[in-house]
Amino acid sequence: MNIKTAAQVIRDDVTMDRILDMYGYRTKHGFMCCPFHGEKEPSLKVYSGNGGWHCFGCERGGSVIDFVMQHEQCSFQTAVRAIDEALHLNLLDHHEMPDVSRSKQRVQDALDDFCDAIYAYCDALIQKIEGDQKTKLDMVMILEEVRAKDVQQVSADDWTTILKWKEEDQFDEYRKDKITEFKEEVAAWRRKARNQK
Repeated sequence: MNIKTAAQVIRDDVTMDRILDMYGYRTKHGFMCCPFHGEKEPSLKVYSGNGGWHCFGCERGGSVIDFVMQHEQCSFQTAVRAIDEALHLNLLDHHEMPDVSRSKQRVQDALDDFCDAIYAYCDALIQKIEGDQKTKLDMVMILEEVRAKDVQQVSADDWTTILKWKEEDQFDEYRKDKITEFKEEVAAWRRKARNQK
């Protein structure tokens, strides 16, 4: 089963209660303290069945997959794999993948995580804009166009368009750090693969 199909099965069949059990969280009258921002009074509402969740404090919310993505700070694909493995759903093949396929998957997951981090950063920049609604709308539209592409089709021009926004120096530094981390991971996987031969 591919990631997309597995994700739909998880959305349809996995309840928030199962995900919360996985992390050891408990609710009271359908509410709990949000693990994504500091608070003393519960503001995260857990809906019954597979209705998902919503925090009225930090305005985050979504499906069980979104909860795991937020909790683990990971990509959509990584969250689907984590749920499948943790709950023993056996929707995806985790163990019988050849080493090369596993390495490719790790690279793909790292690339997805990198792009998710970029999108999250850009979302945060958009939220900071006050007053100039046209600029804000333009930025949202550009970001949505890039986000709609397959991650491997996102070009340098797309990132350049995004980097024209304010605070681009900070973002450029952050991007370089992420690329360095990514290169180090790939180099480590290559060394390990050579040693196994």
